Amino acid sequence: MKTVLLSFVCFFLSEVLVAQKHDYVWVAGDGNTMKTTTHGGMTINFNQNPVDVYYNYREHNLFTTNTSICDTAGKLLFYTNGCVIAGAYDDVLENGDNINPGSSHTLWCEDYDDGYAGGPQNSLILPLPDSMGVYFLFHKSFTIYSNPFDVINDKLMYSVIDMNLNNSMGKVTKKNENLILDTLAHGEIVSVKCANGQDWWLITPRRNSATFYILKFTNQGIVDTFIQTIGIWPNPDGEATGQMVFSPDGSKLYRTNRFDPIMVYSFNRESGVFTQFDTIHYDYGNQFVGEIGCAVSPSGRFLYLGCRKFLYQVDLWASDISASQTVVAEWDGYANPIAPLFWQLQLGPDCKIYGQAGDTRFYHVIHNPDEPGMACNAEQRGLPLPTPSGASMPSFPNYRLGPIDNPGVPCTATVSAGNPPPTPLPPLSVFPNPASSYLKIIVNRPLPAGAQWTLYDAYGRVARTERLVNEVTCTEITVEGLAAGVYFWELKGKEGLVIQSGKILKM
Repeated sequence: MKTVLLSFVCFFLSEVLVAQKHDYVWVAGDGNTMKTTTHGGMTINFNQNPVDVYYNYREHNLFTTNTSICDTAGKLLFYTNGCVIAGAYDDVLENGDNINPGSSHTLWCEDYDDGYAGGPQNSLILPLPDSMGVYFLFHKSFTIYSNPFDVINDKLMYSVIDMNLNNSMGKVTKKNENLILDTLAHGEIVSVKCANGQDWWLITPRRNSATFYILKFTNQGIVDTFIQTIGIWPNPDGEATGQMVFSPDGSKLYRTNRFDPIMVYSFNRESGVFTQFDTIHYDYGNQFVGEIGCAVSPSGRFLYLGCRKFLYQVDLWASDISASQTVVAEWDGYANPIAPLFWQLQLGPDCKIYGQAGDTRFYHVIHNPDEPGMACNAEQRGLPLPTPSGASMPSFPNYRLGPIDNPGVPCTATVSAGNPPPTPLPPLSVFPNPASSYLKIIVNRPLPAGAQWTLYDAYGRVARTERLVNEVTCTEITVEGLAAGVYFWELKGKEGLVIQSGKILKM
């Protein structure tokens, strides 16, 4: 009887862990244009098999700072570009503006309107343990100095998002709260589950040092912070060119820097300390190395290195790990106009590894990352994208990692097509909300002929009206001159049937 009960408990726990689909929707995209879908936002949806990639016009451009979070069923909740926190339908959450405030926010989020240039792994979202619908966004801000010129990450902060509020549309209840005031490495925020499979360790390095900040995150928030110095000092000229990633079981942390060997840190999930340091030497060939990203295969056997013109595989189970380095893909010369080279890598929930290829219309794909050599089936430009990516790829921890005695699996090789499809986008997206001078109406899917959008004031009087046609994906409506207050809008078909409705606040 005990054996049967134990088997049931293990099965139940593994099912719960697999159901943690917090990384099933990836958000990316370059700058938007008004009347074309050749540039703009995109969504990559792993709830479908094969993965579904589609155009998604959105107000918020994503650059190198990029992360998102789904609920446990895989439905997108919110994302950030480092400037704002936006919901699944791209409206800024209440109090979700002005993330990472300061001169760099003004430059990148307002003047350039490109998204925060914090670098890959500059933000990370974790669900508050033992809670429903509460999430912490951890993020770094940076300051630009002119004499001499330098870019310094000087804060690690957190913001709290409660998706239970505003009729489940969410609200940012705390914002830009300081955790660490120090010179920190550019990007490189990573996290791994504690030994109990519930709480988290959050880790980020100090700038140009061998020192790490290690923070413990529980249902009480950050409850402990300490510093550990171990290993070598990374070359300062390689700042912001590498990537950090935990092995799927959380026992190893791998860190890359274009001027240094691969740094390997053994990690104790119980105590939250590094117990051993080692290096793996690799040969990047006769090329200039600007960046070098990394990812680990689902079994933990193979380390992949995205190194500009080459994609390497390293066998971590080999007797001589450095000698096991193998080229599994070499840039084939394609450029249109930007060459899609290899850099940042991310293990997907479908057990494939995806590679960010610069601001291009592609992600590279390693289809079978647990197979040795060319059998890993690395496909250049294996995932075509509807728009340029904005040189961004979201960063995720292993949300499905269990306790030490039952770590579970980090991904599912075939994402179940039996899952219920994600909630589709509404016919229209209307933003910004609140609005001061204009509204943008985005047509998300074909409308019936004669569809009309009407804006009413609080007394039911028509304030604005616009006939919508499918050939125009974005329409801009001025609201200047309207009195401040709440307005209501309706989308009606030819016979006057209400298709969709909503409300906005005019400032």
